[in-house]
Amino acid sequence: MSNKKIIDSLHDLIQVNQESEKGYKEASENINSKELKTILYRLSQQRALFRGEVEEVLHKDYRDSAEVKDSLASKIHRTWIDFKKSLSKDDDEAILAECERGEEHAIKKYTGTLDGHLPSYIEEIVNQQLILIRGALSQIREFKFEADQA
Repeated sequence: MSNKKIIDSLHDLIQVNQESEKGYKEASENINSKELKTILYRLSQQRALFRGEVEEVLHKDYRDSAEVKDSLASKIHRTWIDFKKSLSKDDDEAILAECERGEEHAIKKYTGTLDGHLPSYIEEIVNQQLILIRGALSQIREFKFEADQA
């Protein structure tokens, strides 16, 4: 178990959560449904908490600053949400589709991190967060289905 590999993996999770936090916040500001505004904003707050948990491990156990810059991909993703909103007649459905895509990306990053190189206490944190992310994806898919049926 290389410390560098652990630190790099934790940086990836921080970035994913930073992107999710910003993406959900932006989605909550652009969606029409008041109920979905609240839910998406809460998911943004949840991702801020996830990021904080991972940053705490980096600071405490690895003395790492945990500074991660916003990736180009996340900026493009948030711009895409705005673009879809401006073109789509069904704004909420388009925004939910982007949220779904973001969650699928987060799950891929999280499962990729769980390759056996993390200490067990960190794997536990990552697994707990992954369970909640999968739950959020299910919820987003439900809302997307409901928007499609309306």
